[in-house]
Amino acid sequence: MEHNRKQKLLMIIALVVGIASLSVGFAAFSTTLNISSSASVTPSSADFAVKFSTSQTSLVTDAVVHSSKTTGITTTNGTIVNSVSPTLSNLSASFTSPGQYVEYTVYARNEGEYTAYLNNINYIGDKTCITSSGTTESLVQSACNSINITVTIENTTYDDTTPISSHALAKGASETIKVRLEYAENGTAVDGSFKITFPSISLVYSTIDNSSMDGKVVRVVSGDINTPGSVVAIGNEQFYVFDKENGNVKLLSMYNLRVGNSVDEEWNVTPLTNTTGIQDSEARGYVDGEFPFIGTTAFSNTNSTYSGSIVEGYVNNYKTYLTNMGVDISSARLIKKAELEKLGCNEDDYSCSDAPSWVYSTSYWSGSARDADFVWSVISYAGFVDSDSNRDDDVGVRPVIEISESIF
Repeated sequence: MEHNRKQKLLMIIALVVGIASLSVGFAAFSTTLNISSSASVTPSSADFAVKFSTSQTSLVTDAVVHSSKTTGITTTNGTIVNSVSPTLSNLSASFTSPGQYVEYTVYARNEGEYTAYLNNINYIGDKTCITSSGTTESLVQSACNSINITVTIENTTYDDTTPISSHALAKGASETIKVRLEYAENGTAVDGSFKITFPSISLVYSTIDNSSMDGKVVRVVSGDINTPGSVVAIGNEQFYVFDKENGNVKLLSMYNLRVGNSVDEEWNVTPLTNTTGIQDSEARGYVDGEFPFIGTTAFSNTNSTYSGSIVEGYVNNYKTYLTNMGVDISSARLIKKAELEKLGCNEDDYSCSDAPSWVYSTSYWSGSARDADFVWSVISYAGFVDSDSNRDDDVGVRPVIEISESIF
């Protein structure tokens, strides 16, 4: 019996990547292109979308079945979720010996209106190997080094150092992505079972061919991290520096998120059908006389508590989107009343007129409640008011992101 038990242990090596994922991030135009004194072009992030698909010719999100594998191993089907950060997850296999592999094939489809450029492939986290009871640790660590994940786009296999340049995906086109989990033929055999978790992998597409990014997802665009009003980019999402604290740089998004509603001249509220969950130059909430107002949303459908609110959900999704670019986000939230007052807003006269103009360039919720039902908000005419948390027709979501100054 003991001999049979050992034989079975030799045949079980579990490779688990269910909590790892392959993600498509994207960055959109974030500024206005001035064409002349009387005309401008303002692209919308709603018109830029790269999604995962199981079909090359149309957007399909069926279960992702392996496209090839070694005979005798078991696999799971992958799952596609095309939300704010499109994700392919739950890829896994159970290997029994060196020389085995499984490969999954999906497609990145450009469902937007612009050519999309692949600018970065980020590996987020580390590969970890967890030894099961009764398995020799030294053998596991040796075997761990020979079990890897690779991503091939069209005919190029990428790791986190592979240079990317002029990689375009035309409107309506798709490109093949192959994810391969492989236990090298010359890999170490082990005497029991163990589990491997791989890092998440993020593919960052943009409306511009920004190969000069060269892996620098976080960049200072203008000024420096010590000066309020300086501009920092995460991917192509842009932010204003407004403070530093405890080794973190505090960043206020340049625009509101494209979520929630559109409000017309009659103040009719209509849910947006083309939300993106990321910043959009059109998403500014209330701007006097500039209908429609884009990106308005209630703070909550219950009370003024941030935890569990509608806006918290939007902010958390945005944090995931940025994290999938390979950025370690210390905190994602809404700006606090005290922070707005430090910038120049004043509760006594309900005004932010003494603050820099970028503080009130959009209308948005703060994260600070006035009482059980009202929340402080900034209005684009330099107003600093308390708004009913259920109101959904004038202000939006403008996140604050905190990242370590060491990233720069």
